[in-house]
Amino acid sequence: MLAPLVGAVLTPAVSLRDRRVAPWWALAVMTVTSFAALQLIVRVAREGPFSYPLGGWMPPLGIEFRFDEFSAVAGVICLIGWLAVLYSVRYVEWLRALPKPRIPYYYALLLLNLGGMLGFAVTGDLFNLFVFLEVLSLSAYALVAVSGEPTAPMAAFKYLLMGAISSLMVLFSIGLLYALTGTLNMADVTLHLKSVGGTAPVVLALALITVGFMVKAAVFPLHIWLPDAHAIAPSPVSAVLSALVVKVGIIGLLRVYQIYYGAGVLDLSTLNLVLVWLGAISIVMGAFFAIFQDDIKLMLAYSTISNIGYIVMGLGLASQYAVIGASVHVFNHALIKATLFLAAGALIYRTGYRTLTDLRGIGRSMPLTTAAISVGAISIVGIPPTAGFLCKWYIALGAFQAGQPFFGFALVFGALFIFIYYIRMVNAFYFQAPVHHEVVEAREAPLSMLVPILVLAALCLIMGVLGRIPLSFIEPGVVRLLAPLGG
Repeated sequence: MLAPLVGAVLTPAVSLRDRRVAPWWALAVMTVTSFAALQLIVRVAREGPFSYPLGGWMPPLGIEFRFDEFSAVAGVICLIGWLAVLYSVRYVEWLRALPKPRIPYYYALLLLNLGGMLGFAVTGDLFNLFVFLEVLSLSAYALVAVSGEPTAPMAAFKYLLMGAISSLMVLFSIGLLYALTGTLNMADVTLHLKSVGGTAPVVLALALITVGFMVKAAVFPLHIWLPDAHAIAPSPVSAVLSALVVKVGIIGLLRVYQIYYGAGVLDLSTLNLVLVWLGAISIVMGAFFAIFQDDIKLMLAYSTISNIGYIVMGLGLASQYAVIGASVHVFNHALIKATLFLAAGALIYRTGYRTLTDLRGIGRSMPLTTAAISVGAISIVGIPPTAGFLCKWYIALGAFQAGQPFFGFALVFGALFIFIYYIRMVNAFYFQAPVHHEVVEAREAPLSMLVPILVLAALCLIMGVLGRIPLSFIEPGVVRLLAPLGG
């Protein structure tokens, strides 16, 4: 967590004499961070969750950082962050709206965003959860605005406005919980809530923090900030936003569940039912809006809303299979959407076009990039043996396990709905004649952009074949989460 935050602060100074140092500095920082994250993941796999008291001060007086199975999202953050930085080496130089002297600040913001997400994933303290939420949110608003698109300032402002409202909800809820329990440590809050009972302030805190995190996750109908922000942002930023930043809302919901399930002071069945229905509606509405998009990045943005719906539905079903599937989909969806957004960015980089109408026939000119998009497309639909299949299969099984088979069928229907708009994309790329000479003459993106795309596309396939590994890894964390429910 510390490496990218310190690295972000030092980036402008390190690249003061030569701005070309900035991407390589950022890559070095993310390499160090990735090695640290890998060691933590290996340790939690061997030993189970563990904690670190900052400065040797034990909680609840000191700040606790805690690493459990859900914190292992840090590994995906580091992987996609590293690849996004590598991809940016050539891509950012191409952005006309970003003056060359300001390029180091782009990398500083990107490192700040990644550091904020890592801190959010590992903190065991509610107030620091909010602090890291603000660090990653503020940097994300700025990153959206640097694309230079005419609508970028408005997209960033809409994102900021919705983000500020959700942050206030989260902060107010944390204040309520502190007033009720006298502590900010999550484990201590859980213990003290047991003595407080299911009072009105406890219910209000749950309601506000849940809605706050649902805004961050862009759950329908709280999604209005997402399409423009993700579509307008520079493509490596779009990949980070769609693959990682929206998952902060999901991680936040998991932390809320850990507190409230552990305290056992409220019956959460009503909240779970709301999440299940909102998840199902998000699946359908996200896919519905995506079908009518011609802009490739806008289509991918609406697809994110649809797939967040799968995750929220899995959490709401509150059965072991469903929560395991939802948790692993946090990881696998990150790989898939990073693949799709980076590949879409490569098409725009080489041709200057971003609509399916203009990109017709691009499969002949850029076969590797369009092949990666095709892999991402079948993965997001959930066709075996790709990364998206096992997650959705487990969520469907979880619906039957929870005694709600209707949502299992809704999930399958949603996957077919998603299939429609990705078929449009594949059809345009491979089976329609090009209409622009830029498309005919296009060639593959530079290696620094192509390698991240191909690595992520390969992982979409590998994680489908080796799907039992993440499922087995996350299972102990889910069992502990659901233990108070007898799950």
